This record gives sequence, structure tokens and C-alpha cells, in this order.
Amino acid sequence: MTDDDVINDLNAMPVNIRAREFLEGSGKEVRDDSLYCAQAALFALECGLVEAESDVVETLNAMFSWRPQRIVNFLMLMYIEEYDPPRWKDASGIKEFAEAILDDIEEKMVTHFPYYRTPES
Repeated sequence: MTDDDVINDLNAMPVNIRAREFLEGSGKEVRDDSLYCAQAALFALECGLVEAESDVVETLNAMFSWRPQRIVNFLMLMYIEEYDPPRWKDASGIKEFAEAILDDIEEKMVTHFPYYRTPES
């Protein structure tokens, strides 16, 4: 399976189809070489619709340069498992959608980077 196949499979998931709809509805050009949900979260950040901690923004930006398999590993997806972050289905607009994606990225950071959140942070 090629990197393009992996990205295409990820972008065919319902969460990414919804992200594409939000992006297109906002007039934002959609790129097929990266996750639509990441593009939607970045767009919302750039427009000032949402805010996130700098570490979360750095991780989101880094995701655009990651190999697709690294994205799959980071999102903790197994084989045919769908990416299904909490609250994305309830989002009525790109702001709520982006908040759900950013919250999920931060949650994954806590799992993958044990020292990301320490008791004093």
C-alpha cells in the first residue's frame, strides 16, 4: 500500500469527509495529500476561530510532514479502525469541529508523550 493509498483511505473516513465539507463551505482549498481534519483544524486556528496551546499547534503543523504510517500510529488506529474523535459528529460548524480535533490531538499527545502534561503544568 502506497503513502497516497493510506492518505486516501484515511480521508475516506466519515470524520474526514465532514472536514472536507467544512473546508469547502468555508471556501478553503482542500489538499488531497494530507488529512482533511488536520487541514480544518489548522484553518480554524489561522482564522482565529479557535485557540490551542503552542505544543498542540506544533504537533498539528508537524502532522503535515509525517509519513502516513506515522499519522496512523499517532491517531492510534489499527488496521480498519475508523478515526472517531469525541464530539466531532455534534459539530455544527468548523469552529466546534476544529475544537474536537484539537482536543483529540492533545489527548493523543498525552498518551504518546508522557511528559507532555506533568502535575505542575
